Amino acid sequence: MPFTTPLLTRRRFIQAGMCTALATALHGQQIIGANSRVRLALIGCGSRGRGLIQQFIKLPGVELVAICDADTAHMHQLAAQLSEKDIKVDLVQDYRKVYDRSDIDAVVIATPNYWHALHAIQAMEAGKHVYVEKPVTFTLWEGLQLEAAEMKYGKVISAGYQNRSDKGPQAGIQYVQQGNLGQVKKVRSLCFRNRNSIGKIDHPLAMPSTLDHNLWLGPVHDHTIMRPKLHYDWHWDYRTGNGDLGNQGVHEIDMVCWLLGEPELPTQVKAFGNRFAWNDAGDTPNMLSVWFQMGGADVILETNDLKLAPDRNAPGHRMGTRVGIIAECENGILKGGRGGMMAVENDGRTVIRKFPGDGGAPHQSKFIEAVRNNDPSMVGSRIRDAHKSASLAHLGDISYRMGDLASNTEVLQGVGDNEDLRDILSDQQKQLAAWGINDPQYYMGKTLDIDPRRNALKTPGVDPALTGPNYRKGFELKPLI
Repeated sequence: MPFTTPLLTRRRFIQAGMCTALATALHGQQIIGANSRVRLALIGCGSRGRGLIQQFIKLPGVELVAICDADTAHMHQLAAQLSEKDIKVDLVQDYRKVYDRSDIDAVVIATPNYWHALHAIQAMEAGKHVYVEKPVTFTLWEGLQLEAAEMKYGKVISAGYQNRSDKGPQAGIQYVQQGNLGQVKKVRSLCFRNRNSIGKIDHPLAMPSTLDHNLWLGPVHDHTIMRPKLHYDWHWDYRTGNGDLGNQGVHEIDMVCWLLGEPELPTQVKAFGNRFAWNDAGDTPNMLSVWFQMGGADVILETNDLKLAPDRNAPGHRMGTRVGIIAECENGILKGGRGGMMAVENDGRTVIRKFPGDGGAPHQSKFIEAVRNNDPSMVGSRIRDAHKSASLAHLGDISYRMGDLASNTEVLQGVGDNEDLRDILSDQQKQLAAWGINDPQYYMGKTLDIDPRRNALKTPGVDPALTGPNYRKGFELKPLI
């Protein structure tokens, strides 16, 4: 049976809101004053966590109290960096001990994707405010659970979609929403990266002696890892990651939703792609295209991690944009993303107006101010929007994973007369030929039928493990709705 989950109705919202004061009292959390310090803990000290916490410790009135990671090597590396700034913190390997502490007001979650929703909900249940990295969920099921947790526990939660705080996209998207370019007809979400193969080994990877494997796995079932590197490369294993559609691409998907006015999920989604050339331990596609209609516009999500050739970087771009969005409107085009956007004529070149960006610099400070004021509306990225963006990435991945192998010709037949998708296939055929792949086989994804009002799949035969929940014993997430 396909998984379904109920709507968050207004009645449920009111009922959950009535629990807020009680939840706060039960957890002994004091209201933080507008000028008070905010005491933070970091959960996840890998590369993203180390970079993210540097932004937080720059903010006035923020005190980093503790850092936490299942791998003590990660913690010691970060602790050494903090020590150079005369910042001393507690090192805690078991995240549950962080949640038990009364001297921590908020947590910053930068763990692997499969931990995000579980950590965020447990932290709010423990009375902590939450900043959680993208994607905010690992499955469709977790999205509404996050929304329900925000309402039930009355805590501030912000998603790590920093484009929402970048003045470039803010101005560019507002320019389009004010009608300056007319109606939006098409939107492209682009993620062109130059990634390398993660390799493959002929024996299971030995876990580092510094790692608590049970805490690293958490909700994920134990599995054999045949890649040479444990950390970061979990992104390219569907058991722990979401590929680049849910890694970098979800930032651009979020801008698409934002531009279109936060519409409901589409009623159908379809995808095609494959993991070409590398023959490694990864199973997420390095070329993936997803298409649907949403908010009155045709939308295509395109990710491409493969170089133009083994010795040539830059897989290409659309209208000068490699990572960002392109919105084709009646009277012009908006293109760009983090760091800046511009409006151009329909020729794609003649500039109408530029919107310089700042990379989303205020994003973390918005969260801190929201915590001080106990006002979720002050954050840069609300969880109700963030989980929708994550859900679109999940839907694209699910369509792909349920697909069947097809030749380039069969995929062309599958996309019909959609010229944009045909252009993608044509460009990819040339790119793959440079890798010696002259007759590429794609996975032609299954058409997914979606009930947007229930945030659920209507398509029969979907493996429940693809939509959730499927947690390992001892790390389950109790349903909130």
